[in-house]
Amino acid sequence: MKNSNKLFLFAILLLAGCTNTPKPVTTDTLADAVFGFENVQDSARTKTWWFHGETETTKEGITADLEAFKRAGIGGVVYYDQTHGPMDNALPAFSPEWWEMLRFSAKEAERLGLTFEVNVSNGFVAGGPWITYEHGMKYLAATERKLHGGQYFEGKLEVPANRYKYSQDVAVIAFPAPVGGGISSATEKVTYSSNTGGINLENLFNPKSSTVEQIPVPGEGKSVYINLQFEDEFTARSISYEVRPKGKATTSASNIPGPPQETFFGTGYRVLPKLGELEVSDDGVNYTPVCDLQPIYQALGGWRVKTLSFPAVTGKYFRLNLHDWWEKTDASPDMQLARVVLQSTAKLDQYEEKAGFYPEYIDSDHTPAYSAKESIDASRILNISDKMDAEGVLRWDVPEGDWIIMRFAYVPTGASIKHGRRNLMGRECDKLSVAAAELQWKNYVGPILDSLKVAGIHNLSGVVMDSHEAGSQNWTNNFIEEFTRRQGYDPTLYLPAMMGYIINDPQTSNDFLFDIRRNIADMVSDNYFGTFERLCNENGLTLTAQAIGNALCIPADPIQAKSKVTKPQGEFWPIHPDGMYDIKECSSSAHLYNKHTASAEAYTDAKYSHSAADLKTLADYAFAWGINELVICASAYQPWQGRYPGNTGGGRHYCLNRNNTWWEYSAPFWDYQARIAYVMRQGKPSIDLCVYLGGNAPVKILTYKLPDIPGGYDFDAFTSDALLTRMSAKGSRIMLPDGTGYNMMILPRDGDITLEALRKIAGMVKQGIRIYGPKPTVHFESNREAGKKEEYTRLADELWGETPAAHGSNRVGKGLVYWGMPLSEAIGKVIVTPDIKMQTGNTKDNMIYFAHRKLVDADIYFMANRKDLAEETTFTFSAHGKSAQLWNPVTGKRYSLRMKESNDTGTSIDLYMAPREAFFVVFTDKQEELPAMEWYKPTNQAETITGAWDVYFDTAWGGPGNVVFDELCDWTTSADPRIKYYSGTAVYKKTIQIEPGDDRIYLDMGNPGLIARVFVNSQEAGVVWCSPWNLDITRYLTNGENNLEIHVANSLMNRMIYDVSLPEDKRITYAYPIIASKDSPLVPSGLKKVRIVRENHN
Repeated sequence: MKNSNKLFLFAILLLAGCTNTPKPVTTDTLADAVFGFENVQDSARTKTWWFHGETETTKEGITADLEAFKRAGIGGVVYYDQTHGPMDNALPAFSPEWWEMLRFSAKEAERLGLTFEVNVSNGFVAGGPWITYEHGMKYLAATERKLHGGQYFEGKLEVPANRYKYSQDVAVIAFPAPVGGGISSATEKVTYSSNTGGINLENLFNPKSSTVEQIPVPGEGKSVYINLQFEDEFTARSISYEVRPKGKATTSASNIPGPPQETFFGTGYRVLPKLGELEVSDDGVNYTPVCDLQPIYQALGGWRVKTLSFPAVTGKYFRLNLHDWWEKTDASPDMQLARVVLQSTAKLDQYEEKAGFYPEYIDSDHTPAYSAKESIDASRILNISDKMDAEGVLRWDVPEGDWIIMRFAYVPTGASIKHGRRNLMGRECDKLSVAAAELQWKNYVGPILDSLKVAGIHNLSGVVMDSHEAGSQNWTNNFIEEFTRRQGYDPTLYLPAMMGYIINDPQTSNDFLFDIRRNIADMVSDNYFGTFERLCNENGLTLTAQAIGNALCIPADPIQAKSKVTKPQGEFWPIHPDGMYDIKECSSSAHLYNKHTASAEAYTDAKYSHSAADLKTLADYAFAWGINELVICASAYQPWQGRYPGNTGGGRHYCLNRNNTWWEYSAPFWDYQARIAYVMRQGKPSIDLCVYLGGNAPVKILTYKLPDIPGGYDFDAFTSDALLTRMSAKGSRIMLPDGTGYNMMILPRDGDITLEALRKIAGMVKQGIRIYGPKPTVHFESNREAGKKEEYTRLADELWGETPAAHGSNRVGKGLVYWGMPLSEAIGKVIVTPDIKMQTGNTKDNMIYFAHRKLVDADIYFMANRKDLAEETTFTFSAHGKSAQLWNPVTGKRYSLRMKESNDTGTSIDLYMAPREAFFVVFTDKQEELPAMEWYKPTNQAETITGAWDVYFDTAWGGPGNVVFDELCDWTTSADPRIKYYSGTAVYKKTIQIEPGDDRIYLDMGNPGLIARVFVNSQEAGVVWCSPWNLDITRYLTNGENNLEIHVANSLMNRMIYDVSLPEDKRITYAYPIIASKDSPLVPSGLKKVRIVRENHN
């Protein structure tokens, strides 16, 4: 019957195609969702990164690991050489033994029905010894020389220096020297002095120095003064310096939920104190400030140079007033400073970030409005590359006047892969180069694929790419050709702007650097991820890629990049308990570009102290944010039998493996994930709001830039690529090609919208869509649109009016524009009904995360209570249906729900959500006979089981054997170290008297610390592993005497903590390397209270 239904739908699709009617959004039905919910599908099971390389490899360990994965309910493995320790006895990669173990792993996975994938590289991210400097990551570099014109010049131009002694020429550019051009503290006569000894001042101001100077802490309220006395008056316009980075760059910080604010907000980010000030004086006594000296934030790649610009200031005396740069928590508070250059040349403020050398979000420009004389006239820039020979000798008739000659070349960034087997370590491949990606495939993935095929092994199903954490790059060998093709003009004459020079004016230069960053982002998407996607497709493999990853350490566009791969992937960590927007970007990209799967690297760096319940609450927010596949990071391969925890992944734990004390109890945890993942793949997303992030690379969801999105509404984020290539207007809806869409578009709070984007938005508004956001004024723009300011102003005026009020609305064509007012007010005005409304509170304030999927014949909501308090109220859903159901993914059971009210505005239902509970609510016109949902509440009739319990602590795990607990308690409070530090399973036994009658009887244990398997009268009743921490035991009870047996598994950490204080021969645990200390906190363990809860059915 199911097949005939699908044939009928197919016929309808054909008919729709013939009549040009809209295609159905989805063909998935309620029956499809029910099938995978009630029958856990292997295709939806959580997979794991299986980290190898820390230890020796044994076939016994491989089989034991894979059988344990299968037994628990893991769906597949990614064979991944990633290491964090000394790698004692590890096999060399690609050695005969390594190949034998890889093939054996693939065969065993196939035998067990586990999927088998490989990582794209030894270690991460993508590279190896075959990556030469030419195929590695590159920066653009330049040297410059000032020439006096009106004469013939013949001389060798200096090669851009780098520690790798490798460069390839790009161009030689000449331009008339602007006022101050080529003049700096390095070219003039300067006397240096300081009030602090021990600093080599000549070295500090040497731009070619290879060493840094240590600036000692002067004490609170005191300064280190470093003085420059010029022989003649000196006019300064900029200063460059190298300083040791600290803290965390914004692009390296995790973007987590938070309120809208004016400054960046992210995990690990803090505002660093400034270094001090640059000051100027006419007399060497009285100084006035010129500019603050800013710190450099630590970013992947380790960039250390910063340039600051300021209006021209003239004086004979300058000084660095360095003070209060340290923090009380600094382990090394001294400043490391080098290559300080005070320049007369006007430069773009912090150009290193804008030109892609160093990844920071480009929010604003603080470059002064320099005069034409202080800038370069673009019309007079010359490409004299043909005047330099292969030896670097320039022969040129220099025109009249002073000229700056710049020799541009690309040089290595120095980026290398990390955390891999030693013999295959090497450079990172070029992220902008098709050839480099192909070379990586040819030398790593290709041999693996070929080796497995030759051995008759054909179960390799995919390739995985971890997050890009190799730092930035802004050049490749064919960058000029790619830029010309993509951006529509030749960048060669504008290259001085990449070194901070101002061409025409700051706006022109910033616009060019906007195009540079955009070009990098597009090339990363197409040439790096797009190439690996093509190679996977050619070989019948699926590519799962984080593209780019949470740390945006290169000018990129992750939402666009994720569109280039079959399975886009985000990541989430236990250190982000309330969410991380990286996974929201992943699901947004999947929705925008019609991807079936939105994957997530899950539980990264989970510890042995974490329980299944701890991890479940992370998975719940990932699912509520649209993720529908989980891949564990990670499981450390275990070569040994009987050693616990065994391999600890170089100290990172990677604890989700067979040596975890609760592994054999974990099957319900993995089934839970598979049920949700399967259902979340059915149908299409139903989301009201789409939030435009712009196109200014690097571009991500930034918490502080998001509007205050009211409760009851979900959103997808999108960037310019999706706006320009995927979106259209259909009435008031913003539509995607697959038939899904949104009800309102939210524009950037800072008004950063390009002309190309504004044209598209204006056209869609005129067709009927509703938008919300401020009128754009100052913005970053493509250099292609130079001279089109009038068009921009006209479009903005059309949408917002010439002089819009502080808040208001404007009808334009068939559409509406709102600004100034709270977003909730604007949404109310366009009558976008909340997807979920609560009688008391709202989903945002009450921390109810949700996702909504639409099927042909049903609406499915996944709902997660993200707090430690129960939620009981009336929920009104925008969906309609003749019946409502609740699906419990913990048990796999479905129930009918009583609808309180149903009308045009939605359907109201009373729901009770236990703390940290999650479930599906389903609306459909289909009628089914399901048991009615009866809410389990702690307020139901309950009786605490009192009296003594017999408890057995396994002697093989250091326990005392049989003991009696007169009353239940956290066993880590015991005075007996054999109990206090016990890890493993403790078995509780007790006989109770009960008369069930017609009542439903639950066993309520609270959190058993960490997980419990329950037997009633010798029958297994189930596993209790998460809130609401109860188990229906009605069917196992008899009238009168009943025997309870509860197996409680706690954390392995507790015994490891004890063992570190014991001689090795007395230890129960073996950790390689040790991950506990005697001061580590014990993890609460065991039953504290057990209750019988009775639901009276009379």
